[in-house]
Amino acid sequence: MRRPLPRATYSVVLMSALAAGLISGCSTSGTPSDAEPSGSGKAQASAPASAESLGFTPRRLDLPVYDYQLSPAQYAKVAEAKQVLVTACMKRYGFSWSAPTPAIPRQDRRYGVIDLRAAQRYGYHLLPTDSSVAAESGAATPSKEEMAALTAGQLLDGDTGESRLAAGYDSPVKRVRGKAVPPGGCAQEAERKLLGRDDLRSEAGVVSRINTESFSSSMSTPAVKTVFAKWSSCMKKAGYGFPDPLKSIGSADLNVPAAPKAETELATADVKCKESVDLVAVWSRAETSIQRGMIKKKASATAAQRADNATRLRNATEVVKKSG
Repeated sequence: MRRPLPRATYSVVLMSALAAGLISGCSTSGTPSDAEPSGSGKAQASAPASAESLGFTPRRLDLPVYDYQLSPAQYAKVAEAKQVLVTACMKRYGFSWSAPTPAIPRQDRRYGVIDLRAAQRYGYHLLPTDSSVAAESGAATPSKEEMAALTAGQLLDGDTGESRLAAGYDSPVKRVRGKAVPPGGCAQEAERKLLGRDDLRSEAGVVSRINTESFSSSMSTPAVKTVFAKWSSCMKKAGYGFPDPLKSIGSADLNVPAAPKAETELATADVKCKESVDLVAVWSRAETSIQRGMIKKKASATAAQRADNATRLRNATEVVKKSG
C-alpha cells in the first residue's frame, strides 16, 4: 500500500531521481573538472560553453581524481541524454515530461576563487551558468502519478547504485495507468540504458571519498600549512585577518543575489595573495601526491568507475545523436 506523498517531498524525490547516476561522475567537495590530470599541480584553462559571455575562461585545477569523474561538458551530455530517455519513458504513460535543466558549474572552487577577473566581478559568488534561468524557473510540481512513473517510489543512491524506498512509500510502485512500471521507474530505466546493464551498483562512493578525504588531508601537510601562513601574511598587509582561504570565503554572505563591493575587494585581495605565494600550485601538488596514493590503494574500484563513466558518456552521446 502506498501512503500519500507529502507535497513538500515531491521536489526532493524529483531532483534525487534525476541526479541519480550523474552524481557518480562528479565531484562532491568541489566542482567537476575539464582538465586532463597530469599531476603538474597547475591550474589549466578549459573553455566552457559560453565563456565569451564572461569575458574570460575560468581556470580549472589539474588533479588525479578528476580522471575518475565526469567533466562539466561530459556531465551536461549525460544529463541531456538522461532527460531524453526519461521523457520517452514518461510518454508511455501519457505524460508530457519536462524537468529543470541542471546548472553546470563553470568554475573550479575547490581552493576558493582562483580567477582574478571572477573575483573582481563576482566576489565569492558563483559565476552565472548557461542554464541558470532554466534552473531558477524549474518545472511544474509533478503529480502523484508522474512521481510514481518517474521513480516507482524508489531512489537510487548515487554512491552505491543501490535503491531504497522513497519517503511516503511502503513498497515499490508496480503499475501506473494500467501499465507496468520498470524497477526504479523511468529514472532508473534511463540509467540502466546509459550504463548498458541492469546492475546499477557502482564504485562512485570510493571516488567520492578520495575526492573529499584528499582535500581534508592536504590542508594538514607542511607545505600547505606553510603556504597558508604566507597567504595570511599577504592578506594582513591588505588589511584582512584570515588564517586560510576557506575562512575568507566563510566571511561572505552568499545568500545575497550579488556580491557587494566589500566582497569583491576581499576576493580580489584573496586571489592576488594566492598568486603572490603560488598557493594553487603548492596546494595542488600536495593533494596530487595524496590522491595518487589513495587511487593506487583502490586501483580496482577507481578503474571500474572510470570505465562506467566512459560507458555512460559513450551511450549518452549516441542517445543525444539519435534524438536530434
